[in-house]
This record gives sequence, C-alpha cells and structure tokens, in this order.
Amino acid sequence: MDIEFHYWITGIIANRARLSEEDAQVIAYSCQYTDDNDEIRTVKDAGTNGEYSNYISQTMDILKPKHTLMRIYPIFHFLPGDPLAIPARRRDGKMHVLVTTPDSPLAGTVLSHALQMDNQDPQRLYRIGIASHAYADTWAHQNFVGWYDGFNGELLNPLPNIGHADFMHHPDWPGHRWQDPRILQGDINNNHRFLVAAKRLYEEYSRANGTYDRAACEQLVTDLGAAMGPVASGDDNVGLKDRLKRYHDLAPWLPEYDQHRWFTDAVDTKVRGLPDTILPSLTIFEDEHTWKGPKAATHWYRFQEAVKAHQDLCMGLLKDIFDQMGVDLHQY
Repeated sequence: MDIEFHYWITGIIANRARLSEEDAQVIAYSCQYTDDNDEIRTVKDAGTNGEYSNYISQTMDILKPKHTLMRIYPIFHFLPGDPLAIPARRRDGKMHVLVTTPDSPLAGTVLSHALQMDNQDPQRLYRIGIASHAYADTWAHQNFVGWYDGFNGELLNPLPNIGHADFMHHPDWPGHRWQDPRILQGDINNNHRFLVAAKRLYEEYSRANGTYDRAACEQLVTDLGAAMGPVASGDDNVGLKDRLKRYHDLAPWLPEYDQHRWFTDAVDTKVRGLPDTILPSLTIFEDEHTWKGPKAATHWYRFQEAVKAHQDLCMGLLKDIFDQMGVDLHQY
C-alpha cells in the first residue's frame, strides 16, 4: 500500500475507532513514515557529544530493494503468512514458507502486541502505526515474499527479485485493477482488498479500546468505498488527486503529510556542501545533526525507538521460520 492507505485511511480508521485526533495523527504518520524512514542518520547531543543512530525500515526505492539488510522486508512489509491459504493458490502449484497472506496470525500477533501496550508507554502510538503498516500490507502484498526469490516474478519472468518489483506499484494503489497471472484468482480489484483491510484494522483498534460499534464499522466501509471511488486499469494511478481530496474531506483535522517534519522538528542540521538528501551516494562532507532539545520528547526519536522494538519482536517471532531456511536474520 502507499500513502493513501498508510496515512490517510489509517488516520481515518484510528479516529473512527474513537482515538483522539492527536493520537490518530501520530499513528497515521508512523504508519506512512515506515515507508519513508530510509536513511540512517547520526544525531549528536551537543552537551555530551554522545551519538544516536536510527534503523531504517525501508530502502530508498521500494521498486529497487537492496540485497543487503534483507530483514527489512519480512519484518516491516511482507510478514509471512499461511502458505496453504486459499488466496495463495498458484497456477504452478508452488508454495513458499515466507508468502504473505492477508490477516495472517503473525500479522495479528504483531498488531495485538502494539495495541495491548500500556497507554502511558511513550512508544505505544508509534508501535501501533508501524504494526498497522505491516498488518495492512498483508492485503496489498499477498502472494509475494519479502526475500530474494523467483517466487515473486511473473510466470514469464521468473528471475529472483524482492517483493512485487515485477508488478511495479499495481498492488499498492487504491482505485486500481490489475492482473496477477501467478495465482488462480488473478483478476485483482484493490478496492475489494483494501476495504477488507480497513474493516479489520478498525475492528482491531476499536476492540482494543472497547469501542467497537458494528454500525460505525459499516459506515466507515461505506465512506471509504466512496472515497476510493471507481477502479481503473493501466500503468497510471488514475484518480489520485480526487481520492486525496475525498480523504481530506473525511478527515479535515489530518494535516498534509510531510515526510521530513518529525526529523526537522527534532534536529538542527548543519549542511556541509550539498545537503545529504540531494545525492546521498555522492556525499563527501556529511551533514551534521544535533538535537534541538531533549530527544526523548520528540516524535522522531520515539518513532525510531519503536522501529527498533518492532524489529526485535519480529526477529524473535520469525526465528523458527528462518531457522528452517538455514538463515540467520541478524546477518541480513
């Protein structure tokens, strides 16, 4: 999924589940920032000269994933599911232990862990956002594996790749219809998938805080279906501008997303030469970053600590699967 679901729709869902607008904003931003957190930054404490470094939760280009840091994909974007699930049935009969399937037990466990954290835990909202990203992606990324494997390729292009690179952004766009020739039910309407994901995410949020309302759930699905609008095929993201306006109409309290906001709010940057963000691979003199104030109070720091905690949780949950494959995730 992309920003439409991870930011706008997730924020709408959280608020409809009776989380405050402020909390829903943090969850929505965390959910989307999981895709944009693709740079390792080192931030200095001007008072102690201590340094803090983050983990990344995505690569610079999701269609050109790295063969290093492979653990990013099954942990944040392609949580393994049930190889025997009906939606995973393929024309060639193949199965894969890492295949992503919608609403898998593992994805549910990860989301439940975040939702059940103490309300006073400073990481809770960020963990919910990160876990919601992985959970929702089990619908968009179903039938792909977050590993370097020919299982992901089209039947006529079986070269190994990571995730859905062969299918470009087709699995991620609301209002979109596309073909997946690998599976038996290969005519894909993303609206159908995403509305089920939205309903389930609402149910998980609202049941965790004791506010589940069936009528409210049905109304949410109706409203989101109208916001997603009609489906279109092809290689263009048809209707994007209109859909974004409709999401904003449903959540006027949710500000436009700025992927740099949390970092710039938390950190002063001294640019040496060109900013690192322009041509990171050609940087000679790296920018210098220092905290503007107490780091523990910033969204960026709390999000980064939540990324590390989410990774630790998933590394433990995935250990048995990767042990079967003879893979030590700590080396990737």
